Amino acid sequence: MKLRVTRKKWAVIILLVIIIPIFYNKVSTFVAGTVQKKMMSMPKEVVVDHPGEKEVYISADATGRVEAKYSVDVIARVPGFLFKKYFKEGDFVKKGQTIFQIDPREYQIEVNNAAATVNQYSALLKNSQQELNRANALIKEDLISRSDVDSSLALRNQNKALYDAARQKLELAKVNLSYTNIKSPIDGRIGKVNITEGNYVTATSGALVNISSTNPVYVAFSLKSADFIKILRASKHELKDVQVKIRFEGGKQYDKTGTIDFVDNQIDKNSGSIALRGLFENPKGWLVPGDYLKVELVAPEKVTYMTVPQACTKGDAMSGYYVWTVKNDKAVRKDIKVSDSIDNNWVVESGLDKDDVVVIAGVQNISADGQKLKIIDNEEYIKKLNAGK
Repeated sequence: MKLRVTRKKWAVIILLVIIIPIFYNKVSTFVAGTVQKKMMSMPKEVVVDHPGEKEVYISADATGRVEAKYSVDVIARVPGFLFKKYFKEGDFVKKGQTIFQIDPREYQIEVNNAAATVNQYSALLKNSQQELNRANALIKEDLISRSDVDSSLALRNQNKALYDAARQKLELAKVNLSYTNIKSPIDGRIGKVNITEGNYVTATSGALVNISSTNPVYVAFSLKSADFIKILRASKHELKDVQVKIRFEGGKQYDKTGTIDFVDNQIDKNSGSIALRGLFENPKGWLVPGDYLKVELVAPEKVTYMTVPQACTKGDAMSGYYVWTVKNDKAVRKDIKVSDSIDNNWVVESGLDKDDVVVIAGVQNISADGQKLKIIDNEEYIKKLNAGK
């Protein structure tokens, strides 16, 4: 027997297929909403505390590079053959110590010739001065004319000028001779020789060698503008009192503390940072120019800051952080501005008052402003948390 389905029955079936899911959806939404409202009406248990206060030294970190306080490229000041060197590459040298010798023989000859010329003009000057003295005596007795005296005076002045010029040439010759004895201009470590003995050198030959001072040394670094302002405020604008500490690769702390020696006069527009420089004593030579180190700046006095546990905050550095507080047994969201991290706590710069009641446990149970909350102590909260596992 075949079951005949009329057109009317088909219409009813189709209508039921459409209506039943809609009805189910409405009912389930209503039930879920009712349950959610009931759940929301039930207070969530939380643990609270007031914001903490910590006395801390404000600090900022950067990467620095060691620089010699003095770095000198030694060049030849007179031309000649490089005769000899008096050091071993990498040695420490003292200021005034002879490090190179340029062949001095031709310069010694120039000194000798200049000295002979000085003696020559000295004799001529002495003779012309005697002639002038005699002329002055004779004119008093009208034995010679005035023009004879004038001629004697002119000759004396000419010889004096030649004598003075000869003395200057002698001094120049002595200076050039001294330049053949090349001395270290500073105390420091001498580097690799660029031009070896036997080569002909001039002032345009370039550096014979470089000498870099080793004690004290600079450590140059840059700070982000926000960190710079933070240190500046914490030190009451007295950067000379800020401690500069450095760590080697691997974390070992250098045993001496430096001071700020230089602060640039503007923020770099490309990097948003400012250049600074620390000065460090380096008696053992551990700080080598060119080396990179971790730099920490520490303000001279402790500053009291408000803190909250990082675990109780929500959000991130991009979107900002916030905490839940309790007022009249209800959740209140408060957006906060944080800076440093200290012992797993955020330093709060703004957004909280010291009397605020901050949720430090049970944060995960809060979903919206106005949610009812029940404050319990930490011990009870841990017991319930363990019981629910």
